[in-house]
Amino acid sequence: MTCKILTTLACLASFATADVAPFERQKTDKNTVSSFDGSAVLTVTLERFKRDQLRRVDKGEDKAPEVWFGNRKLPMDLLWRTPTMIKSFDLTIDGKKIPIPARFWNDLPGMYMEKVIVNKRLKGHEHEFELWYFYKNKCGGPKISRSANRGTVLISWGRPEE
Repeated sequence: MTCKILTTLACLASFATADVAPFERQKTDKNTVSSFDGSAVLTVTLERFKRDQLRRVDKGEDKAPEVWFGNRKLPMDLLWRTPTMIKSFDLTIDGKKIPIPARFWNDLPGMYMEKVIVNKRLKGHEHEFELWYFYKNKCGGPKISRSANRGTVLISWGRPEE
């Protein structure tokens, strides 16, 4: 009996002292990302909605429903996507702010951002590929990159549902 208790305690202690995951994620409402060379910077702020504060208005059997937040009409995609929308979207290239009209970003629902905290135990070149792979495939975005001739900026952003 005593042996079983000690074995159980030893197993629990080994789980408690095991290495934590190399990455931790934390939801955020504001994120600033830059291109690899740092010449293009994007700052995005999200607005989060609580689902119980959204009002659905059905317009009939053959029409899409409307979604309202107070007196503000929102895209109906908020009914099945993450209840967020872009609140601000600021792009700077080579130190110059590029004005992007709100109509290009203010009706995109379902976006999310996460800050990725890398465990400080990851050092040296042996973890470079692991870090790159995680960033490339696991982080939703936004991400920003520039073309080789520096004339084009690509902003990509994945949704959790896609």
